[in-house]
Amino acid sequence: MKILHISDLHLGKKVHGFSMEEEQAHMLRQVLDIISSHQVEMLLISGDIYDRSVPSESATHMLDFFLEQLVARKIAVCMISGNHDSAMRLQYGSSFFERSKIYISSVYDGKVKQVHYRNIDLFLIPFIKPVMVRPFFPDREIVTYEEAMKAVLSTISFDPNTFHIALVHQFISGSKTCDSEQKNIGGLDEIPASVFEAFDYVALGHLHSYQKVAENMVYCGTLLKYSVDEIKQEKCAVLLEISDTIHIETIPFRPLHDLVEIKGTYMDLTERSFYKDLDREDYYSVVLLDEYDVVNAQAKLQVIYPKILKLSYEKRKRYEKHSDEWIGSIEAMDPMTMINSFYKEQNGQDLSSFQKQWILDHWEDKE
Repeated sequence: MKILHISDLHLGKKVHGFSMEEEQAHMLRQVLDIISSHQVEMLLISGDIYDRSVPSESATHMLDFFLEQLVARKIAVCMISGNHDSAMRLQYGSSFFERSKIYISSVYDGKVKQVHYRNIDLFLIPFIKPVMVRPFFPDREIVTYEEAMKAVLSTISFDPNTFHIALVHQFISGSKTCDSEQKNIGGLDEIPASVFEAFDYVALGHLHSYQKVAENMVYCGTLLKYSVDEIKQEKCAVLLEISDTIHIETIPFRPLHDLVEIKGTYMDLTERSFYKDLDREDYYSVVLLDEYDVVNAQAKLQVIYPKILKLSYEKRKRYEKHSDEWIGSIEAMDPMTMINSFYKEQNGQDLSSFQKQWILDHWEDKE
């Protein structure tokens, strides 16, 4: 039996003002092609189906088309909500979908949704925060994300005769992040990989780069590049082949238009010999080697490269470079540290533990 694992579709996303609708429509068609060519029976989608809690009309149409095509191919689907999704909107129609083997878990209600398929038990755990879990465990102290996940998993009963697969959309300790992802909250939202040791495979979502947290725990990452620091990543889907064991392999994913970096002086980049063999419909990160700013450089270069996501300078003079480094140090600061620093500057003292907990509980609220 073959299962395909994908996540973080972010349907409806815009990157630096550019709509990804055409790229995402192609992305979904390519997923359908992979399913057909590899004879996949089940699809796992580990959260962040939409990019916003109130998705655009075109985003909902894309998902509708995708699910219709999966039903027509008789593909079973397990899907959870992520931190970008609206739990209630994603849940709409879920009981109707189950008749077509589309299983959705979008909000934690005190129980983990379980799907039995052949010799596999799948556990669908939507994105959770401590504040979401506490009401269901009044006798337990739940402050951290780790404590919340342990409480959630404590309600599961495992059948020793089946494989156990979990869909999870959380930040696992030690994982690498990208610019396009939600900043973690000073480590407070981290969950150790050891919490999931009872599972044969954990289909992770939330982080945008492919990475194995453990041999049986995989972030498949996004299928498209959503930030400049993802330029060098090789995007893929994860294929599970289940017989006596679970075999994991990756399937390379090719976008309709790539995100690439070009580097040179302004004069270099405007020479036809430089760009004549490039696909100018690709998305570009431009690194200029000029020592001083070129007036209206991005607007001028967009005549040749219409989709410039970022323009930066590599060889600015010393005082400018120091300014960039200072800005970079601020951007690298985790949100909780930044909030505390600002609060302390205004009030002469650190945030209290109560205030930090309140921020943690309300982090990422979008409803």
